[in-house]
Amino acid sequence: MSNIQEKSFATSKKYFDDRNFPRGFQRSGDFTRNQASILETKGVALKELHEGVRQPETEEESRFVATCLGQEQPQTDVEKAWATYVRALQRKQIYFTASSAAVADTSSSDDDDVNDGDDD
Repeated sequence: MSNIQEKSFATSKKYFDDRNFPRGFQRSGDFTRNQASILETKGVALKELHEGVRQPETEEESRFVATCLGQEQPQTDVEKAWATYVRALQRKQIYFTASSAAVADTSSSDDDDVNDGDDD
């Protein structure tokens, strides 16, 4: 199953996520070399499949989409690399939002904001 059809995840563009991994996937410490290579070479296709922008054309791509939707557990190297990428993104977002002072203020209910105008 680790042999991927050549048509699967085909893309001519390299994938970079400079916002979350400014030093690249290889140097981020989040991925193995193989995972970093998969993300760079197939990441554009994986992201499009994950977001529903691209429709799956092969059995591997269909299985990948099912994995993204949580219907299947990641089994192939490609699925595992993308799952690791998504977890790394979630970790980074949690880190940044947890340290934000604005997040602490959002715990008050929004109904209070509607009544604030009456106090003037």
